Amino acid sequence: MLLPRILSAIVMAVLFICAVFVLDVSSFVFAMAVVVVLAGWEWARLSGVRSQLGRFAFAVMIAAICVVVFNRDWQDAALSVSPILWGLALFWVIRYPSLLVWKFKLSRLVFGAFVLVTTWSALAVLRQSAEFVVWVLLLMGLIWGADTGAYFAGRAFGKRKLARFVSPGKSWEGVIGGLLLTQVGLAVFAGLSDFSFNYWLVLAVIGFVTSFVSVLGDLTESLFKRHEELKDSSHLIPGHGGVMDRVDSLTAAAPIYVLLLSLVGWL
Repeated sequence: MLLPRILSAIVMAVLFICAVFVLDVSSFVFAMAVVVVLAGWEWARLSGVRSQLGRFAFAVMIAAICVVVFNRDWQDAALSVSPILWGLALFWVIRYPSLLVWKFKLSRLVFGAFVLVTTWSALAVLRQSAEFVVWVLLLMGLIWGADTGAYFAGRAFGKRKLARFVSPGKSWEGVIGGLLLTQVGLAVFAGLSDFSFNYWLVLAVIGFVTSFVSVLGDLTESLFKRHEELKDSSHLIPGHGGVMDRVDSLTAAAPIYVLLLSLVGWL
């Protein structure tokens, strides 16, 4: 699987670069809609929908909701729900496996619809910013930095399990390592950009919250996969699993990140 994994990674990197640097606003928003619709098909599987027709119907519903919330006001309204959404996810992860609500198929489908639509809304709002390239690269840097730092710090120092029943491989030491790496990256970015101390401080807080929430996105998908006894959300991406396996952290990080940027007046 090494060659397919490498080739898939190259293709995904090229597609990401094209999406950020080549596509105009409408094309980018449409491309992100395609991604969340594919993720919707996978989410139906994570929710226990067995039939392909049922999964397809859920994906079509996600597409229809994206059309409905195409207006900026509706996108902002969707983003305002994200703190409640991920607060609920945190509660589920902490209480797993004793809590019963998330075990119901309908609960997972409704939750997934909100997750995917808020993710798409966040990316659509971000694309309308004059500083889109800077903000989206910073977002991806926070997610990748948190993941990379967690991996190496977890391997080197990991002892205390973060959520042993949801994802036994993750540790608190790994999370701390990821947060530290992202803060170092933000400090370098702020220094190169000649930011004031107050500007850097606000950015550091946004980065901290975004990085921490990105871990929650990963844990939430792991919870649903564990319940359904699935290793991957699908096999759409050779060597990498499914779309949700690639964007699970983004689904949590993007809405919170964009909401915070909006609240401080940077979007």
